[in-house]
This record gives sequence, C-alpha cells and structure tokens, in this order.
Amino acid sequence: MSRKKLILAALLLFLLNVWISGRLFRFEFVDHMNSIEGTHIALGRWVSENWRDLSWFPLWYGGIPYQNAYPPLHHWIVGLVSGVGDIPPARAYHAVTAVFYSLGPVTLFLLAAWLSRSVGVGFLAGVIYSVFSPSTLLIPIVRYDAGGLWGARRLQTLVQYGEGPHIASMTLLPLALLLVIVALERRRPAWSFAASLGLASVALTNFLGAASLALAVVAWLFARDEIRLGTWLRVAMLGLFAYALACSWLPPSTLLAISRNERYLSGTLPPSRWLYLALMVLGAAALLWLLRRVNAPSQLRFAVLFLTPLAAFTLASEWWKVSLVPQGHRYHLEMEMALVLTGVFGARYLLERSSRRLRVAAACLLVALCVYPAIRYRKCGKRLIRPVDITQRIEYREARWAERNMAGRRVILPGSVGFFLNVFTDTPQFAGGFDQGVVNPNFAAFHYQLLTGENARNQDGTVAVTALKAFGVDAVGVSGPRSQEVYKPVRNPKKYDGLLAELWRDGDDVIYDVGRRSKSLAHVICRADLPARAPIHGLDLDPIRPYVSALDDPSLPPAEMKWRSRHSAIVSASIEPGQVLSVQISYHPGWRATVAGAPVRVYGDALGHVVVEPGCDGPCTVELVYDGGTEMRVARIVSWCALIGGILFAAFARRRMRT
Repeated sequence: MSRKKLILAALLLFLLNVWISGRLFRFEFVDHMNSIEGTHIALGRWVSENWRDLSWFPLWYGGIPYQNAYPPLHHWIVGLVSGVGDIPPARAYHAVTAVFYSLGPVTLFLLAAWLSRSVGVGFLAGVIYSVFSPSTLLIPIVRYDAGGLWGARRLQTLVQYGEGPHIASMTLLPLALLLVIVALERRRPAWSFAASLGLASVALTNFLGAASLALAVVAWLFARDEIRLGTWLRVAMLGLFAYALACSWLPPSTLLAISRNERYLSGTLPPSRWLYLALMVLGAAALLWLLRRVNAPSQLRFAVLFLTPLAAFTLASEWWKVSLVPQGHRYHLEMEMALVLTGVFGARYLLERSSRRLRVAAACLLVALCVYPAIRYRKCGKRLIRPVDITQRIEYREARWAERNMAGRRVILPGSVGFFLNVFTDTPQFAGGFDQGVVNPNFAAFHYQLLTGENARNQDGTVAVTALKAFGVDAVGVSGPRSQEVYKPVRNPKKYDGLLAELWRDGDDVIYDVGRRSKSLAHVICRADLPARAPIHGLDLDPIRPYVSALDDPSLPPAEMKWRSRHSAIVSASIEPGQVLSVQISYHPGWRATVAGAPVRVYGDALGHVVVEPGCDGPCTVELVYDGGTEMRVARIVSWCALIGGILFAAFARRRMRT
C-alpha cells in the first residue's frame, strides 16, 4: 500500500468529519442541557486544576476514589488541553471530542485497509462510516430519535447525550486492534508494547469500548486462517500486560464496584439470557463454518464474527426487550462499525471475480452516492451544535449561588443542575455523574427514595429530611413543572414546603436549608448511637434515627473539620472515652487516621461512613488521610514497573536488532 495514498485518504476522511462536526470547535456550551457532558467537563476541569492530587474525589457520592469517578484517559486529555492551552474546560472538552469524532473514520479506514491490503477498500469503509448510521435503518426508535434515516447518530450521541468518552473509545478501538494484529505479524517487542498501550488506552477511556474491543480481538483470533494456541497465549499476554499498565487506574476494587452497582442501572438480567447467549455462540460458529466453506477471506470472517455479538446485544434489547448484557442497547454504535466492515468486505468478496474496471466503477459509484448523506450530515451538525448563553440557564445560576453561599458544604441539586454543578464550582454533592463508581452501598436506595418518595405518603418530606441529615447534606434543591431544569426528577417538589426554610427561590426552582445542627462533616457521638445495621431500603429509618438524633444533640461537643488537601483533613474536637468520631465521608479501606502521629482505628459504619476511634480524653486532633490502601500501593508499583519495563525492553530489543 502506498504511504502517500494512506496519508491522503486519512486526511480526506478527517477533513470530511471536521466539516460535519467542526462547529464544536467554536462553542464553549451547546444547547443540550439534557446531556451528561457536564459531568465529563467537570472531570476535565478537576484534572486541569488538581493534576498533582488525583487520589480521592470528594465532589460526588460523599467522596469516592478518583478512579471510580470514570475511566480517566479522556478527562486527562481534556484537562491537559485546558491547562496547557489556557482554554476553558468546556471549550477544551468540545475541541477534544470533535477531534476524536473526526478521527473515528480514520482509524477504521486504517484497520480496514490493513486487513484488506487495499487503500480503496479502507477508504470506502471510512466514507460510509462517516455519512451513514445503519442503526437508523434497523432500529425504529433510533431512526425517530435521530430525525430520520439520514440522522447522524454518532454525532447526535456525542452532542445531545454527552457520550464523549464512548465516542473516543470507538476511535481508539480500531487502532488498538490494528496494533495487536501488527504485533503478532511482526513479532517485535516495540510493536507488542505499543499493542498493550493501545489495549490499555481503550479500557482507560470507556467500558463499552473496552468490551467491544475484547469481542473484536476474539473475532480476529477465530477468523485467522490458522487457529493456534500460541497465538491465543500471546494475545492473552498482551492483555495481561495492558492491564498491568492500567491497573493503578482500574484496580480490582473499582471493577468490583462497577459490577456491583450496574444492576441499579440495568436491572437484573433475565436467566434466559444464557440460552440466548448460547444460541448466539452457536450461530457465530455456524457462520464461521459456512464462511470457511465458501473460502471467504479472513477479513470478512472477522467482520461477521465481530458483528454477531454486537448485533445480538443491540437488537435483542431494541426489538425484543431482552437484555443479554448490561446496557445492551448502547452497543448500537459499535454495531454500526461492524456492519460497515461487513458490508464493505462482503461487497469486495462478491465482486472479486469481476474485472478491476467494474470494481473501481462500483466503488466510485458508492462514494458518489455518499455525497447526499454527507450534505444531510452537515445540516444535522448545524442543527445539533447550537450555542447557548450558559449564564441564562438555571444550571449556571444555581451553581454560582452554591459557590457563593455553601462554602464547600454538601448539596443535592436536581437533574441537569447536578450534572453541570461541578463545571463551575467545587461544591460537593450527594449524587454525581457515574453511579457505577459509588462505594457507599446505601446510596442507591436513599437516592431513589429522595427523588421519588415512593410509599412514604404524607411522610415524604420528613423521611427525606432524616436521610439528608444522615448523609451530611446541608441544602436540597427541587425543580417544579415550570422550571428550566430538564429532568424534573423530584416527584413531589412541594414536600419540603413548611418543613424546611427556603435559602433561594427562582420561580419553580427552590433550594432549602436542611437545618443540620453542625455544618461540619465530622461529629462526636457515642458509639452506641452509630447505626446498628444497614438500612434495607430508603424507608427503613429505624437504624438511622438514633444516629440523626445524636447529630442534633446540642449536649455533644462540636467537631471542626478542615481539608488540608484533596485527600486529607484535620478534625479537632473534645472527645471523651466511649465516644467516636463519625465522619460523613464514604468509607474505603484506603482511609487512615492518626492522633499525635500514632495510628488509630478507622472503619465503616452500617451507613457506609467513616468512623474513627481516637481513644482521646479531652481536646483531640485527628488527621485523616486517604492513601488508597495496600491495593493502590501494589497497583501503582505494578503499573510503573510495567511501563518502565516495557519501554526498556522495547528499546534494548531494538538496539540489539541493529547490532
């Protein structure tokens, strides 16, 4: 393949997609406040301002380990662009996502060209992927949502729904697979190291992309002309090395938390899914056998095997409402990628016995037919990417109010206000932007109860206030039916009227004072007043009431808590024997506490909060530090050793080959 042709084709594809999505480079905020991009912008801002201290993330869910906030690579890039270029985080986010979007067809082109050994075939795949979304043809609800058959679904998902990291992972996916293929074909340490970096980059960007990449690698291994155990073992070693590189940001505890919390978003998967998955595997095996019988090339076999599970996950969820995997409907974007590869490789296979002139004419005709959808995509981009004056939005106004009035105290603000809150302020909130990363096992039940008030009847407000005090929330916001806020998640926005004092009102948007006795997150209480057991659900307040009563007890001494860094704090109080320090921060084994330099006991209570037993009798100063614990120390050592070892191994191997 001509290098000049490769570069020219890649450049044309990139420019085509910049032509479609380029308005993203121009605007800081776009008119889609229903998007979750606010959470990604907030994480990018956090990285640009706190890149030296990325261990504990105190803004969401009562605090979580930073790596639980979201796979970090995309936010690192946004933070780097924002910090180095002195660009507002929102503008940096849109620029980064526009580049990743525009590079998506380029990386798919490179993969298709390498597999087919044809620049033309790869270019055709890149063009079709740029201007057509097959899911609009296959899935009625997607077609309706995208605005018709020629709706730019990938761009819509990026702009309207804020799926920046997902789109970025899809851009990295073909490149990572290509690096694996080249590493196995050329058998050089430098390529193997690059392949592991590619695999790690996808996992560190988005979990859907990582799962799809795993399916792609397996599909390629089965599609090869020869299936050898040695090849599988080499790929497994590349995968293990990739995890070693990434494990300090994807430690086992984070993966377990995500797996545990996913059921609250996806629900319980039906037992029948195993039957459907078995049928899917049998179907893939039958397709592979048939393709081998008709001497289909390996690239077509790969595309079909890659498509099979993605189509099964997506179409089973969309057509028959059967969930084979968590969030199966979201794989429709990866399904589109596999469909394009299957269509292009399949067309080449069917036309390979025809004359070269006919094949070239057919390819030129297909490219020409893409002119109309390209124009439609350009118009779709103009319709989707519209600027908004963020200062006129309720999300901005409430965030600025919180910054001026809350002094770092915890709040819970509704829907889109919560999504965009930390774009503008470091005000911590009870909820956050990535529920799968929560470490407090009680969060989901109480968050649901606070929003819905289900089965609470006329006690809805009282139940909610008790829960808010138990979790250290000082202000709660609601949005009424006429609010500018998008989601209106609080089912009964009037439940706090007459119960809590208003702090701020703007039409149907109200923020109430929860009325906690102490605004600190640390409290001196008796050990007997700790929750005796974990609540069963959001209405199970029996184990919580004694704890909340102790928090409101004026006879107990106050505790002053000051953050020294993003992961450490000092608590000062007068503590008597038999009393403990309850800190309304999510417990994690990585928390340590010392008094006068000596370690003291730290553990989690039944509500999921940190408890310290300082063993003091009188004035006492407790130092709290989050260091991640043994797991994170080991993970950091493994990651650094893998990175340094990989670089040295590749460098020395190359030097040895030259000599």
